[in-house]
Amino acid sequence: MRLPSALLSFSLLPLLAVPLRAGEINFVYPADGAALPAVQKTFVFGNVSPATVPFTVNGERVEVHSNGGFIAYLPVSPGDFFFKGELADGTTAQRRLSVRVPAEQRSSTAAVSLEFTAGAADSEVLPGDYVRVSLYGTPGREGVFSLGKLLEDAPLAEAPQGSGRYYGVYRIAPADQGKEFYPSARFKGGLFAHGASAKAKGRVRVLSAPAMVETSTDTVVLRNAPEGGYMMFLPKGVKLASAGRSNGMRRVLLSPDADCWVEDSKVQPSAGAPYSGGPLTETGAIKLKKTDFGSSAALTLYEKIPFIAEELENGLRVTLYYASLRTNWVVYDSSDTLVRNVSFRQSGINTVQIDFETGPGELWGYNISYPNGGRTLQVDLRARPRPSLAWPKPLSGVKVVLDPGHSPWLKCGDTKTPLRDAKFSSIPASSACRLDGAVGPKETFEVNVNLAIAHRLRDELAALGAAVLLTRPGDEFVDLADRPKLARDLGGDLFISIHNNAIGDGEDPYAQPRGFSIYHYQRHSRALAAALHRAYLKHIPLPDEGLRFGDYLVARMTWMPAALVENAYMILPRQEEMLNSPSFQKKLAETMAEGVLQYFGAPRRPEQKKVKK
Repeated sequence: MRLPSALLSFSLLPLLAVPLRAGEINFVYPADGAALPAVQKTFVFGNVSPATVPFTVNGERVEVHSNGGFIAYLPVSPGDFFFKGELADGTTAQRRLSVRVPAEQRSSTAAVSLEFTAGAADSEVLPGDYVRVSLYGTPGREGVFSLGKLLEDAPLAEAPQGSGRYYGVYRIAPADQGKEFYPSARFKGGLFAHGASAKAKGRVRVLSAPAMVETSTDTVVLRNAPEGGYMMFLPKGVKLASAGRSNGMRRVLLSPDADCWVEDSKVQPSAGAPYSGGPLTETGAIKLKKTDFGSSAALTLYEKIPFIAEELENGLRVTLYYASLRTNWVVYDSSDTLVRNVSFRQSGINTVQIDFETGPGELWGYNISYPNGGRTLQVDLRARPRPSLAWPKPLSGVKVVLDPGHSPWLKCGDTKTPLRDAKFSSIPASSACRLDGAVGPKETFEVNVNLAIAHRLRDELAALGAAVLLTRPGDEFVDLADRPKLARDLGGDLFISIHNNAIGDGEDPYAQPRGFSIYHYQRHSRALAAALHRAYLKHIPLPDEGLRFGDYLVARMTWMPAALVENAYMILPRQEEMLNSPSFQKKLAETMAEGVLQYFGAPRRPEQKKVKK
């Protein structure tokens, strides 16, 4: 689940109030002193005792669940703010917050100011690119910006009027090649007006041509925009044509009509000539061979070039960039029953597409790599496993990897501290500490509930004949990025990541019905997620938030079908109580096991014949 920002970094200070009488008020979230974004309302939760005494926060009546847990959605004010709780018996407590002041609430009568909101880091552009400046300052002023000697005192536009947000744009000309400058801006001052000026921290350099770089680590992510979605995942040493740099991201040219972005820290300069715009390699022969998992194809190349995979209804399409098609041979393995045909084409300038065709539904997963750092591209295609489907062990022959989401450790700077069963309020006060996962009104840690459900699901699946392994059998710390790799190393056929939900600061917990949701990412994972979702609809008495596509790391794996399950909401008192119930944990496990059975098409469990006495 996605964590609210204040859950990720917090400073826990002693409660500011001591119960005046027999009652007790325990604010759990937000943490005392937490910094919140510029919101008008936000949620607060915790627990009180006794649960039967009327309870208010900032004068508004708050419903308390039978176990004492509460959650409320209440107005807040910018700056220092307090939630003040009071029980009818006189018990009081308060929680201090720091709420960001919205930009539009800054006074136009304050001291004249102007500051850049972009351009904090060095950037690179090509002729034809646009340099955009954005600033924030005193509203209602006449502003101008300059780009060194390229451009002087071009007008800034305030949009919307009176907002204090100023923008400017300039298109780099061919004559600007090789120039470097720091963007600057100022307010014009009149007879009775005061000016202000600002200079960007980052320098802009105008390139004459794209530069060649290469990925410096494994699993480098390329995005379709600086803040966009994922496009491809590349190993170390893959060549890329860099056509610019901005805010820590590099623009990569894949072809004349396609580009993407990569983190600047994930690439390094590549030896050799500058990018000429032509192909870097030709494609050679394709050789297939049968493997224990299905089929493996080796494609001869002369450079490590970027690639992207697309699952088709009947197979896999691999698109190669910076390539010219020269494949004259495809060598099939007569014992290979997965790949039925290989077709290929020059689909565009410097772009080659190769289709590995299988039968409908036969592709279980895939992996693409440059083995041992070489230049031969290896495409591994995985065939569908064949469980027995015979009762009483219908899942015999299937290995399932369960992932109890998050780890029960506090990350405090460069150190990790075990969380175990500590109360949220007992975590040492430290602004550098991060809690991995959510917490509920009764201080239930999500990590513990996830593990309890995973253990019950392990038992259910094992009883059906499956071999079951966990990425985190207990209190181990397992990094998020390592979980998909661990699932493959364990030989998994299915991957299910178990979570429980929360919402972000400022969201309304009552804005919609909240319950379970099931996520997938890859095409070959949708049927698994759909089967789990059908089982939840049938058995779980909570609101349905739907079957969803979700861009989660643990759902993106290509080697096997993977699903992420959000069972319920930790932050809602009733659902937190349900999640702590062994009977509900068992019901969740039985439901997921039924979903797995449906996914494989297992027959219904035969009815046991009654024995006459």
